[in-house]
Amino acid sequence: MGNYFAGRFARNIEINMKVLKTKSIASVELAEVELSLDELQVFEIALNYATKNLDEKEIERIFGATKDELEGIIDDVEKAAVECKEQNLETALA
Repeated sequence: MGNYFAGRFARNIEINMKVLKTKSIASVELAEVELSLDELQVFEIALNYATKNLDEKEIERIFGATKDELEGIIDDVEKAAVECKEQNLETALA
């Protein structure tokens, strides 16, 4: 994984993450965030690394979430990345 990460993201990436708005629904804090596809992929790689290389106690200590919750977040990140790629392709073909 380390070699993949270094090879894939060892270029100059400008980090321009922006928080567009936040809101609370019940006890959940939500944020609408603008970020690059590369940033999204870094999150996916980091979370996958954690679920594959940390035990459940370490995951809960570091992330404050269970392994199952992290896996659900990974699914959401993967879906968002696919949706971004599809929208970019549609825009390019338009």
